[in-house]
Amino acid sequence: MNDEHVQEIVAEVISRLAARLGADGSRGTVIAVFTGATVAFGEAIQQVRALILDGYRIQLVFSQAAEQLFARAVTDELRGFPHVNSMEPTKWLSVLKQSRAVVVPLLSVNTVSKLSMLIADNLATNLILHALFMGKTVVASQNGADPTGRGREELGFTKGTPALRDALTKRLRTLTDYGCHLSDVKGLRDTLNSSISGSKGPIAVTPDQTVKSFNSNFSHSEKMLTATDIRYAHHLGVNLRISSATLVTPLARDLAMRYGVALSGNNES
Repeated sequence: MNDEHVQEIVAEVISRLAARLGADGSRGTVIAVFTGATVAFGEAIQQVRALILDGYRIQLVFSQAAEQLFARAVTDELRGFPHVNSMEPTKWLSVLKQSRAVVVPLLSVNTVSKLSMLIADNLATNLILHALFMGKTVVASQNGADPTGRGREELGFTKGTPALRDALTKRLRTLTDYGCHLSDVKGLRDTLNSSISGSKGPIAVTPDQTVKSFNSNFSHSEKMLTATDIRYAHHLGVNLRISSATLVTPLARDLAMRYGVALSGNNES
């Protein structure tokens, strides 16, 4: 068995597990814009994976630098995860209009500088800037552009003059003034979820997302409760009894609240 066959098997396993963990795309589209920063690359990928498992559809966009540096690595790292696509450049506006948010897992100094001066000379900066103009949620990891950040220090990029550090700090502050939410890369997912909670932006809605009257309980004996289980309970018009040891995925909990499916009891069955 060669490496390619192993990768195919791993991708298939990931695909099946991801679906069970809540990666059903029901929470709408998030555009993930990768710029040329490389600080905390591994953690940035983990955050994008977590967003997929939260139920978001991901549209990937790469700046020219990111395309050359690691676009292939990103797609390989996300192989097998459902609801991940590369954006068609000619359709950027329609995708942006329908998206819930834009997330920048790797924010570069170059991108910060351009955005702070309202320069949108490529697809990446154009999407981010127009998302802000539209009032969309924009969340960016500041690690690659933070003049005092640990990642930049490891690369030897923190020895510049105070004037240089101040200039970059001001550009980051300008970006927050424009409405961008800056975050440490490890908090990217949480920042995005908290920023769009209660948002009225577009979200994928299935025909059965109506409030029903729940008159009976159904025992759920599986070790994990997923979004699929919640949707089925909603379709049947029942509440769920679960064990205290049952793992409830974040998306399942969100959908239970949205659909009015009560989760109760210590199921002994």
